[in-house]
Amino acid sequence: MTDLDPVLDFIATLDDDRRDAFLECAEHVYSVYEIWLYAGVLGYQGGFAALERWVQQRFRKLDRRRLILDEIGKLKDDIGVLREQVRQSLVEANDAAPRIAQLSKELRGHVVEVEKMTRATDRRGLILAGADRVIRELKTIFKGNDDMMNALGLACESVWAAIEEDR
Repeated sequence: MTDLDPVLDFIATLDDDRRDAFLECAEHVYSVYEIWLYAGVLGYQGGFAALERWVQQRFRKLDRRRLILDEIGKLKDDIGVLREQVRQSLVEANDAAPRIAQLSKELRGHVVEVEKMTRATDRRGLILAGADRVIRELKTIFKGNDDMMNALGLACESVWAAIEEDR
């Protein structure tokens, strides 16, 4: 038995439409946490770590925020080097000024982009965490009542669809 068996077992239990929807979500959604929440809506009972490993093996995710943060660091270094070259008279100040201005503008643009990504991620994370909490509490309350659990499952999928439309 591997640590991915709970995920593979879960996927095997889904009907074709739900399996296709889940696999599309896993491929295209950036957040592994969001994929885990959707899996929970579909009935996944396994742990986050197993699902995260499965996603990373099957659909490697690019950390766009980390890339931009790295780029911000490089831009700051480039500006610092250019200013130091001016200070040491290796580069004329009037030659360096346009380049420093361009790099500074690019740096500010990257900072704005990271702030936008962070705000959007934080907002969406709060919404999803709230939805996840409600779903888990309702499932606990109605555990053992098959009719309610079936209705709750359908309601959860409807709520998830509405959340996805707001994306």
